[in-house]
Amino acid sequence: MKKYLNQQDMRDLNLTNVFRLIRRHAPITRRQIEAQMALSWGAVFNATALLLQRGYIREVKASPCAGVGRTPIALSVNEEDHILLGLDVNLSGLTGVGIAATGRVLFSLHREPVATDREGWLREIRSATGALLELAKERHVLGLGVAVQGAVDAPSGISLSFPAAGWQNVPLAELLTAELGFPVFLEHDPNCILYAAEPESATRNAILLRADRGIGMAVMLEGQILQRCGALEVGRTVNEGQTLQSVATLQALSERGGMPLPLLAEKAERGDTAALAVFEKAARHLAVAVVNAAQLFDVNDILLCGKLLTYEALFLPRLREEATLLAPDRPLCIGITDVQGAAVGAALLALERLTLHFD
Repeated sequence: MKKYLNQQDMRDLNLTNVFRLIRRHAPITRRQIEAQMALSWGAVFNATALLLQRGYIREVKASPCAGVGRTPIALSVNEEDHILLGLDVNLSGLTGVGIAATGRVLFSLHREPVATDREGWLREIRSATGALLELAKERHVLGLGVAVQGAVDAPSGISLSFPAAGWQNVPLAELLTAELGFPVFLEHDPNCILYAAEPESATRNAILLRADRGIGMAVMLEGQILQRCGALEVGRTVNEGQTLQSVATLQALSERGGMPLPLLAEKAERGDTAALAVFEKAARHLAVAVVNAAQLFDVNDILLCGKLLTYEALFLPRLREEATLLAPDRPLCIGITDVQGAAVGAALLALERLTLHFD
């Protein structure tokens, strides 16, 4: 990390921050940018001129002000020409999207993985990325965000552990950046899902649990995703002598029920007592995890996602009931969000971390 910022660094920082402000508050005038960012008029003019020249933004008519004869010129994002890509790398599939800088999804794809080892998964990732680039056509790709299961060192862009691929310490962001020629950013998939569900809210506090083949967790405090490699491993938390992942994952329910999960669910739906007990136990353990997380982080908004939610009717009402009994004084709001948001969240997080640099 540089100790001192030179003139080029300051210009790049201004470009990034001005672009971010326009993206969030468009249409916005140069005078409004000057006031909100406390930059000089010259700095604002130079930054916006470069962004216009490179096609990142465009000029539009602002809403006319009362008492002002001429309609002021405002700035907005050029949605069509500059885009971000997002890719969710998951056991359940590879999902990719292309989004405009405003967050609007322009195109998407989904592929079922067939890979079983490191090289196979890398081929699948490269193939999916190539397909996204074909969909992007002539648009300028600013960067790629990749959501990955397992342990992730996001600042370093390293996939520390992805059990499905049998790999450890893979510098995935570096590998893809070298091949693609534009920045690639890595992130843990629950963080991406939460960010897509609650994008860029300056005061938003929320917790997300992904219940699938494993249990993942993400926390947003004051609009910022809590980042610490190895933290929030909620699946390893213990209740009644059992870890959450041994009770509330897809495999755990199947093993406890002694049959494939769809068949177990069918029996539970018909009122089979033993089958219902398996889902109710998962609901109780998830409720404990939800309440403990809510108490620890002082957060009331809880989002759930993952393939376990396919069977929500069999456990979600009980989960909510148990959570209310455990924390009667905390007004928990337990909702559901879409796992497909991981790719969108990865693209949005890449956009937030992107530093614009013009030679």
